[in-house]
Order: sequence, then C-alpha cells, then structure tokens
Amino acid sequence: MVEINIRKIFGGNVKKYRKKLGLSQEQLSERLGITPNHLSVIETGAKFVTYKLLEKIVAELQVMPMSLFFTEGSAPLDESKINKINEIVQKELSLCASKIQDKIQEEIF
Repeated sequence: MVEINIRKIFGGNVKKYRKKLGLSQEQLSERLGITPNHLSVIETGAKFVTYKLLEKIVAELQVMPMSLFFTEGSAPLDESKINKINEIVQKELSLCASKIQDKIQEEIF
C-alpha cells in the first residue's frame, strides 16, 4: 500500500494556487486571519487546517475544495475537467431549483 501524506499534498496545492493568484504568504495569511508562520506550516505539510480555515482558504483561492487534495498529474487537477464539473453542478442545481419552485407553485399555491 502506498502511503499518502495528505497534509503535504494539501499544503503544496495551497502554495500552488496562492502563487497562481500572485499572493505572498503575508497577503494570503492576512486575508485568512492567520499569521504568515501558520500559513507556512500548512504549506509545508507540518500542520493541517480546521474546517473553518479550509472554508476560508477555498474562498480566498477561488478553487473547489477537491482541487486541494489531488496530486500533480492526476486527472481531477485538470482545470478544464474541474471547470466542466463546476458547470454541470451549477446547471443541475439550477434545474433542481426550478423544479422545486414549480412543484411548490403547483402543490401549494
């Protein structure tokens, strides 16, 4: 069985997406409400995040949560596939919302 260090994968992806946005550790840590040292230990994989900090990181880096947990070269990190998944999810959510609204109108009003 291959051992996977999820903290290192996660931290490396946080660093990659931070740099992709042109942010320094200081800038991102300020936005997240943590110290630059805290962000550094996350990016190196020495520490992991709480769910609340994960939510903030996802919002600030403008990525899907799943993209922070895949290694380079794996299919899910292909940006076009992630974008397609996001499009499908948004489309299906819109369709479901419309069907629910129609059902409520039909059955209640």
